[in-house]
Amino acid sequence: MKRAIVLAAIVAGGGLSMAAAGVQNQDAPKIVRMQTMNVRDILYVLTGGGGNTLALMRDDGVVLIDTKLPGWGRPILETIQSVTDKPVTMIINTHTHADHTGGNVDFPTVTQIVAHENTKTNMQKMDAFKGPNAKFLPNKTVKDRMTLLDGLDRIDLYYFGRGHTDGDLVVVFPEKRVAHFADLFPGKAAPFIDTANGGSGVEFPKTLAKAIAEIKGVNRVVTGHDASSAIPRDAGSGSAIFANPKTMTWDDLKEYADFNRDFLAAVEEAIKAGKSAADAAASLQLPERYKSYDMQRAKANVEAIYKELGK
Repeated sequence: MKRAIVLAAIVAGGGLSMAAAGVQNQDAPKIVRMQTMNVRDILYVLTGGGGNTLALMRDDGVVLIDTKLPGWGRPILETIQSVTDKPVTMIINTHTHADHTGGNVDFPTVTQIVAHENTKTNMQKMDAFKGPNAKFLPNKTVKDRMTLLDGLDRIDLYYFGRGHTDGDLVVVFPEKRVAHFADLFPGKAAPFIDTANGGSGVEFPKTLAKAIAEIKGVNRVVTGHDASSAIPRDAGSGSAIFANPKTMTWDDLKEYADFNRDFLAAVEEAIKAGKSAADAAASLQLPERYKSYDMQRAKANVEAIYKELGK
């Protein structure tokens, strides 16, 4: 295996990270940027083209966590081939959305695709996995918890309940003290609550609270998006390997859990006060500690919670 132990420039395709509902310019160059979690380790973060991807470069094959938007599998592959000549043998999909599963079909060497059982059900409804592409659906499913691999590369998969969807996995590397929360923690922003795929604004804070209570020993958290905090604005075209990418901390995750709890409490107070969903969204007040949060989805989340509570 080829290993990157110093900062180095590499050539690959790619583009900037985007939210699940964003519009992708198909003609734009596809730039994937890859960062080492630690120059002495084999775990990398790949940003651009949808959700953040993790790649574990093992001697017996590469494990990918999420595969970005459709059309981005090839840029992922070209990027990881700059540091390893091993094939992708396993994919873990954190949830159903196309910006996290769209590249599955570009990895014919994969033998295991792992996801929560609800995610498999949701993916079976997607046109991208109909017909011959059905072979890129998950063939190994998680109910509550599963452990893959062992030693320094051990991966623990957890399901704590509904949140962004009804099948969100948390991927933990306990020996590396790293966890990927995907879109259960997309960044410091009001989350996308996909009620069509089982998401829940009421259960979201409870799900995060369960994760925080059960997972131990993690100090670095990879978010689902928010690549701008991890990639220098002037990184240039092409791709580059950076040592020690900026990730969120466990305290950041705790704050995000508090944000979702306080958001729900504010909406419930508005309901008690007899406000309409529109009035609740317009007058929503949260503690000052969340002033930097992106609130673009706040109105939609208020409406989703009102509907969920039958108001």
